[in-house]
Amino acid sequence: MQITIANCMRQEWNIDFCKVSDLLEKYDLLPYIDLCYEEYNSMGIKGILEDLHLYMEEIEEKG
Repeated sequence: MQITIANCMRQEWNIDFCKVSDLLEKYDLLPYIDLCYEEYNSMGIKGILEDLHLYMEEIEEKG
């Protein structure tokens, strides 16, 4: 699932894999994706990407 989501991040957000990798590392997204695995199975990719975006914004706000 993580590979699929990373590829969708690249396509939907129009960024390269280097930027995807940076985001995954900066926001520690891989464990978060694992945590949300069950929920993500019932969501479409747009919903998953929106959740990731909100999660990253929340981290930035906590800064």
